[in-house]
Amino acid sequence: MPTPRVSICIPTVDRLPYLRESVSSAQAQSLEELEILIGDDGNSDALREWALAASATDRRVRYLKTPRRLGLAGNWNFLADAATGEFLTIIGDDDRLLPTFAERLLHETTSEVAVAFSNHYIIDETGRRLVDASYDGTRRYGRDTLSRGVLANAMQVVWRNSVPMSAAIVRTAAVRRLRFRPDINTPEIELLARLSHEGPAFAFVPEYLAEYRSHSGSETARGLTLDRLAEYLESIDVPPEVEPAKRAYMEPLVTAGIGLRLTRGDIAGARRLGRSRYYASGLTSIAQEISLSLPQRLAGPTYAALRRVGRLARSVTRSVARRPGAR
Repeated sequence: MPTPRVSICIPTVDRLPYLRESVSSAQAQSLEELEILIGDDGNSDALREWALAASATDRRVRYLKTPRRLGLAGNWNFLADAATGEFLTIIGDDDRLLPTFAERLLHETTSEVAVAFSNHYIIDETGRRLVDASYDGTRRYGRDTLSRGVLANAMQVVWRNSVPMSAAIVRTAAVRRLRFRPDINTPEIELLARLSHEGPAFAFVPEYLAEYRSHSGSETARGLTLDRLAEYLESIDVPPEVEPAKRAYMEPLVTAGIGLRLTRGDIAGARRLGRSRYYASGLTSIAQEISLSLPQRLAGPTYAALRRVGRLARSVTRSVARRPGAR
């Protein structure tokens, strides 16, 4: 077997039907010098048996059982430690790669490039490609303005959240050195922000080379650690020309993080995050500001009550707007 250039890492937790699709897409890659690592962080006997059978029939496939439940980022680190490729990609067990993904991205790398990434399609739970949503995502994350090849300002691109982990290859040595933080469920932007701060090159391929499955059951859709992510990201310094991009990303993140802490009853943590220079006062944060100004025992219940009032007001507004003759 040729020495792998790219390690395709697939962390999984008891989702065999999706995993079959993900592994199949990795096996269909046009690049010969690759390996496929399945990181099993679950307890499914059926999944384990299937993965072992896949590794027995395809020597590129390696099945790895985590020593204990590691969680999303922990499993990512586990797979990075096991990878033997010069570059690695980490895709969800519900995502898919198009056949030329690894070959095309590897073609864009040089000794200075640490990350190469592409556009990706969005697919639904059934695997149906959502073309309009995919193009909207490309525009939303600013990839429609990027030029092919090595990018002029990798740091700014990262802070625009333009780099999708499931459509990127990253130098394995860099991931092992920087590590994904295990206490956040969206760890890629934090690692990429630290990596871009070191100054390596990032390269872009505008083709759509991967498929990202969007559904409510995905781990990264839960948003339960945005508060910690905000604190980690705030500590990363950026030059003045990148600060507007960082601020645009951080302001809604900090607001969401404060809301999570108020909901959990972590009032001290919410107040600490409220002192962030990226906390923007405005209509969306009025309920938070009122709640944070109250004694600790009243802050959480007040925030919950204000949110209920807000939801009721929005519901009434929508109901009135739907009435016949409403303008």
